[in-house]
Amino acid sequence: MGLVSTLLPFRDAVVRFRAGSCSPREYLEQAIEHVTQAEPTLEVFAHLDLESARKLADASTERYRQGQVLSPIDGMPMGIKDIIDTSDMPTQMGSEIYAGWRPMADAACVQALRLGGALSLGKTRSTEFAIGRATITRNPHDTGRTPGGSSSGTAAGVASGMFCAGLGTQTQGSIVRPASYCGVVGYKPTWGALPLNGVHSVSTSHDHLGVIAESVESAWQVARWIAQKTPILFRHGLNGAPDHELPPKPVRRLAVLRTAGYSELDEGSLAAFEGQLQAWRAKGIKIVEPCEDKALSMFCAEVEQIPAASMSMVAHEMQWPYLSYLENHGKLVSEKIHHLVQQGAGVDRLQYERLLRLRTSLGVQVQALGEYYDAFVLPAASGVAPVGLENTGSRTLVVYSSFLGLPACSLPLLQVNGLPLGVQFMGSRNGDYRLLGHAQWLMTAQST
Repeated sequence: MGLVSTLLPFRDAVVRFRAGSCSPREYLEQAIEHVTQAEPTLEVFAHLDLESARKLADASTERYRQGQVLSPIDGMPMGIKDIIDTSDMPTQMGSEIYAGWRPMADAACVQALRLGGALSLGKTRSTEFAIGRATITRNPHDTGRTPGGSSSGTAAGVASGMFCAGLGTQTQGSIVRPASYCGVVGYKPTWGALPLNGVHSVSTSHDHLGVIAESVESAWQVARWIAQKTPILFRHGLNGAPDHELPPKPVRRLAVLRTAGYSELDEGSLAAFEGQLQAWRAKGIKIVEPCEDKALSMFCAEVEQIPAASMSMVAHEMQWPYLSYLENHGKLVSEKIHHLVQQGAGVDRLQYERLLRLRTSLGVQVQALGEYYDAFVLPAASGVAPVGLENTGSRTLVVYSSFLGLPACSLPLLQVNGLPLGVQFMGSRNGDYRLLGHAQWLMTAQST
C-alpha cells in the first residue's frame, strides 16, 4: 500500500502567500491533512505538536499580510530529526536512555529555523543514536519496506506530503540513502558547512547536518538560511554563495564513479542507472567512464578502501559518549552499538592517524578531478528499499562523500518496479552552490 502524497511546492505556495490567495496557516492545514491520513500507518513522528505549528503559521500569515517576511523559508512546514535538540519538544535519540528527555536549549540549526519563521510540526523518528537499531517508520511507497536510515522519519514525512523539508543528519549514508528510498531530494553539504551544535554526536570526522526536501530549491533554501544565521569558522560552499536563489547551472561533463559497490545492485537497478546515463548522453552531456580517464580510474580504485576505513574511524570516534552509555545503561543499548564500540576500542592511535592521512590523500585527488568534471555520478543506494524494517540499507555507495566530506545529493530520477531509486551527485569540497545548481538544471532537463 502506498501513501505517497505531495504538497503544493513551497516556491509556488510563497507566490500565493504574497498574493493573498493562500496563507501559511491554510498551507499548514493541507500538510496536517496528510499527517492525519498517513501518520497512523507510517509513524513518521517521535513527537508531534500541531497546535504549536498552527500558532507559528498564524504568526507567519500575519507577517506576509504586513509585508514583513523573515526569510525565504518563512511559513515552510518542516520536520526535525530526533537527535537534534529542541527546547520545546523531547529529544529522545531513538533510544530508551533518553525517553522523555527535554534539552534546555535549541540546537543552533533549530534556532536558525525559528528565526526564519519555519513551521516545525514535530520531531521525526531516527534509528537509535542515528547508527543503531532501526525505528518503526515505514516507507510511503510500500509500507512493507524500510524508508532507510537513519533519517527515516524525515524522508518518509517529505514523501508523504506531511512537510516540505526536514532536517536530517548523515554519518555514512543517512540523508542520501533514505531520500533515494523515499523518492525525494536529499542534500548533504560539505563537512562543516552547517553547525552541529546541539546535534548528538556519532563521529566527529563524519557527522554532517543536511536537508531532505520536496525539491532541490527547498533543500538549498533551508541549508543556506541555516548557514547564514549561524557562526562559522571557515567560508564554505553555502556561506560563500551569492544569494538564496538557485539558478539552474548547465551540466557539461560528468564522471561516473564506478566501484565494486555496483555489485550490490540488482539487475533492474543497474539497468535503470545505465539508462539514465544514456539519456544524458542523448542530451549532449559528456559522460566519462573510468576507462576513458586514467586519473578517474585510479581514484575509483583508491576509494575501494573507504567503506572499511570509514567504519574504523567512526567506531573509534564513538568511544565518547557510547562507552559511558554501555557502562551505565548497557541493557538499553542495541547489540550493534555494543559491537561498534568494541570494534573502535581495537583501533589504536597509529591506525587512526593512517586513516586520517588516507582521507587527506583521497581529498587531494578528488579536488583535482573536480577541476575537470561538473560532478561525480553514481547510484544513491544499492538498489531500492529493502523489504522489512530491520535492514535500513547498505552504506557502500553512499559513504564515499561522507568520508571525504564532500557535498552530495540524491535526486529522485529513477523507478525500478514501481519503487524509487535516486541518482547521487558528488561535488568538490565547498562546491555546494555549484553542485546544487547543476542538480537543479538536471531536474529541469528531466521534465522536458
